[in-house]
Amino acid sequence: MIRIDIATLFPDMCESYLSESIVGRGRKAGHIDIHCHNIRDYAGNKHNRVDDKAYGGGTGMVMQAQPIYDCITAIKQESDASPRVIYMSPQGRVLTQDIVKELAAEDSLIILCGHYEGVDQRVLDELNAEEISVGDYVLTGGELPALILTDAIARLQDGVLPNSDAYSIESHYNGLLEHPQYTRPEIWHDRAVPAVLLTGAHDAVAKWQEETALEVTRRKRPDMLYDHRVNGEPYARYIRVFVPHKEREYDIVAFMKMIFHRRILTNREQKILKRMMPVLDSLPTPPECEENSRIWLNAKNAGRILDMYAPLFDMLREHGIDYRIEYSDTPDGKPVAENENFTVFA
Repeated sequence: MIRIDIATLFPDMCESYLSESIVGRGRKAGHIDIHCHNIRDYAGNKHNRVDDKAYGGGTGMVMQAQPIYDCITAIKQESDASPRVIYMSPQGRVLTQDIVKELAAEDSLIILCGHYEGVDQRVLDELNAEEISVGDYVLTGGELPALILTDAIARLQDGVLPNSDAYSIESHYNGLLEHPQYTRPEIWHDRAVPAVLLTGAHDAVAKWQEETALEVTRRKRPDMLYDHRVNGEPYARYIRVFVPHKEREYDIVAFMKMIFHRRILTNREQKILKRMMPVLDSLPTPPECEENSRIWLNAKNAGRILDMYAPLFDMLREHGIDYRIEYSDTPDGKPVAENENFTVFA
């Protein structure tokens, strides 16, 4: 069982949140051990003052080194393990699910919450504190970030949630956003639950969930498709897109080449082609494409290929053109053309 100690100026604030809901039940059941410590208890003066003016001037006060050091030293004496010290700071590594999983495997953590203008740098150096941020913005203090980190870690502890499925299929855990969720009633404001979810066919539901999670990620957070997974490999390195045209399905590159080389275009095709030109211009010269061509594109720079396709997908939806996407780690073809950004496989 992991032990988490939070050093803060506002222990009651932290206790209030950590005593409720899933984390609170996990603490009561003994699945996670969390303690909140008041840094003011180590102030060493009758006014419990723990801050002072910053050397070099400027507005705001800086938390002093000694009370923080004494607080964390006392916490370490209570623990049998050698805890990692985490300082919640906008200058730190941005928190991700991978970092959460890493920290959740520790035996003991001490989380330091700064306040005012921050803390004296010397105590961070003395404690060898790791800095972690919850995003590129500034908050009043480190308490909310500490609660976010503690909550995320608590969820991964054995017994806190009913089973591993309760967190392993959620957004970010496996590198994708989660599929949409629905509950009763089946129809609400003329919006129906997807029919496949009502069938009870487990394989079909699982397939829908997987495909929808991939599409949601592509639409909302395409950068995540290139986040690192096990063994440091990206989730989806290759992509190909198909569009229907005159009762057939064309590879998107073949479709673009086909209408590009036609001498007479309808007004609709001219508009589509004009919107597609930036995509065409960014691609290496593809091979001659037949109606049954199936072309994989590989992005050499992570995320670049989806950045390129995003406006194309928007355009296809705008014109009411359905499209189908396939992703793969390995293409079923050979490289036939490339430029500085892409390789074409056919």
